[in-house]
Amino acid sequence: MKKWMKGLAVGLLSVVLVACSNDPQEPANTKPGTDETNKSELTLEEVFNKAQEASEDLKSMHADMEMKQTISIPELEEEMETSMDIQMDMIQDPLSMHQVMKMDIPGMGGMETEMYMTEAGMFMKNPEGEEWMKLPTEDFDDIMEGMNSGADANVDFETLGEFIEDFTFEQDDNQYILKLKASGEEFKKIVEEQLDAGGLMEGLGDEELDALNDMKIHELEYEIFIDKETFQTTAFNLDMDIELMVEEEATFRMKQELEAKISQINDISEIVVPQEIIDQAIEY
Repeated sequence: MKKWMKGLAVGLLSVVLVACSNDPQEPANTKPGTDETNKSELTLEEVFNKAQEASEDLKSMHADMEMKQTISIPELEEEMETSMDIQMDMIQDPLSMHQVMKMDIPGMGGMETEMYMTEAGMFMKNPEGEEWMKLPTEDFDDIMEGMNSGADANVDFETLGEFIEDFTFEQDDNQYILKLKASGEEFKKIVEEQLDAGGLMEGLGDEELDALNDMKIHELEYEIFIDKETFQTTAFNLDMDIELMVEEEATFRMKQELEAKISQINDISEIVVPQEIIDQAIEY
């Protein structure tokens, strides 16, 4: 069961990377306004396609993300609530990242960790101390490969595009707001696509794959905010409520609320690991 809790949490977090690779700029107001003097006659499909085209110019970005997640196993009367606050800089080529993540974990309280992933290696700060660790090369390669997959904006647009008829379409003076509110097994592909983007599908055995086949989607809500001038995605929200039957008919249910806002698009030219971190890091 712990494998499922960890695996799905990490896999669904890759949704953030997909969203953040859509080449947005400083987030616009994420609430539609009443002034429509700049009302566009573009269709939902035209906006969708233009946003996908704009995403191909992504070179770097900054993301601010918040995620709240509740995992419960009713039969065992277990429930775990976690929250994450993430700030991340990312460059596409060569793929590199600097991330600061604050987590609130039951039984552990607040925790903050910092990470660098560059060609110099993968460095992580011990959340329980001040020392830095340099992780093994094989771990670094696996994570970088997962990031490469998860950061592919085309995967997200192409998957969601299959459900374009289920979207609703709004706009205000500055942005388009695309919304998807769905339930039912026909939308399992969206969840599975995010797990696959994070490399999680490869690590699942027959039991876990069978559980995915029996997945119930109680609720799935997307909001995508697209700038009217650039067609760059400026914000991304995802609410998800899914249920799996695993390990002797135990019900595994996860509810997740995720918000991502993007800025500094193509303004970040380099991510450098400070020399003092390289010098003091303990190799594992």
